[in-house]
This record gives sequence, C-alpha cells and structure tokens, in this order.
Amino acid sequence: MRILITGIGGTIGTVLAKDLSRDHDVKGIDIRPVDRPGAVVADLTDAAALPRAFDGVDAVIHLAAERRHGREIGWDILHPRNVVATANVYDAAKAAGVRRVVFASSMHVMGGYEEAEPYRSIAAGRYAGVNSAKVALVSGDMPPRPDGRYAVSKIFGEQLARYFADWEGLEGVVVRLGTISEADRPGSDPRSFVSWFSTRDVAGLFRACVERPGIKYEVVYGASANTWKIYDTPYGWRVLGFTPQDNAEAFRSAGSRQ
Repeated sequence: MRILITGIGGTIGTVLAKDLSRDHDVKGIDIRPVDRPGAVVADLTDAAALPRAFDGVDAVIHLAAERRHGREIGWDILHPRNVVATANVYDAAKAAGVRRVVFASSMHVMGGYEEAEPYRSIAAGRYAGVNSAKVALVSGDMPPRPDGRYAVSKIFGEQLARYFADWEGLEGVVVRLGTISEADRPGSDPRSFVSWFSTRDVAGLFRACVERPGIKYEVVYGASANTWKIYDTPYGWRVLGFTPQDNAEAFRSAGSRQ
C-alpha cells in the first residue's frame, strides 16, 4: 500500500515510518523539514497545499496535532491545529480516493471516567481491594467525558471519522492513544502503568489499523497489555487481529507490586 503519515517527523510518526516502510510505500507530511525521502513540508491548515500529497494514497495515518493538553491551552491554538487541520485532512483524503484514515485521538476524550471508582484508585496506584481481572472497562461506545479542551478537539476528529465512514465511504479507525515516551518505558506516575504504549506495540497496532480488512469504522484504545486497565484495549486487539507484546508491569519494582 501507499501510506501517508501526517506528523511523520514526530515520535510516533518516526516509529511508524520505520516499521511500515519494510513492506509499504510510506510518505509523509510535516510542518517542519524531515530528513526522509517522500516527506513534504506543508501546513495542514492550508487546504490548497494538500491535494498533491494525498494523490495515489491508499491509507492515511493522521498524527499531526497540537499535543499539549493542559487546561491553559486555548482555542486559539487548538482550533487551527486540531480542528481545521483535521477537517482538511479528511476532505483531502476523500477527494483523493483514499480508502482508510486512521485518526490518532487520545484517552483524554474519556478522562472524566477516571474521576469515578474503581478507575480513580487504579489511576492513583491504589490497588488494594481491586481485582484487575474483574474491572468493568471503559468501552469505545460509551459517551465521551473529555477532561479538557484538547480532548474536546479530539472528539471533533472522532466525529469526522464517523461522518466520513457513514456518509462518504471513507473507512475510519480511531485510536485513543495512551502514553508513548521516547524512553519506551512507563513514567514514575501510577497512571502510566495503565496507559503505557510500548514502541513495538505502537508499530504493531497501527500496522493492523491500516492492513486489517473489513473495517468500516472502529474506535480502539492504544496501550500495551498492561495488567492494570481502565480502558477496553482488548476489544481493539480482537477487531484488529493484533497481539500486544509488552506489559508495563515488567518495569515496576518488586516492592511496589500489589
């Protein structure tokens, strides 16, 4: 396939380009120059700059976005980068006859659920009295509960994916991403043991997102096979035919396991 990655110069884009290039024709867009063949510089808010990059593409992985999600980040930043740019990507994909768009969303669109038990305790690392195998996981079809403006901007992208799948014939996979780090290990905070997404699992899941046949529209959660879960990652593994390789518990000190 010919695959276009927006934000190809970022942490995730670099990982995916390296992996997918093994057996697909990968090109990319980034707002800054990227030292990679087939990568072009373009601002996704400029719709007129996009058609040539999308020509002949089979699948798009849309990663480019404003990633900061603090409460202080305002619409002046989020609207052009996460709303206008995403709308332009979907319009360009449709116009070019792209088969599928994989949209990088975020677990933050459901972050409000983490204020309720048992999720609050799990996110805080308070595991006493909680059976990790019996937690009712937050599924992809539950109503969104965004925890900030950033999350709201990602819901817009998810709904674009839904619209284009239902009415424009453009297949869509929404990946609500967890925590990806250049160190490729969970952070020191307890929540990262829920949301950690290893580099090789990132590559494997996104590969499945573009290669798996028979998908019209799906919402999946992006995290490794971590013992402690809040979100229904196993659903995505089943529909995508993907088997994660890593578990955050491998990095937890023996004294902190409960």
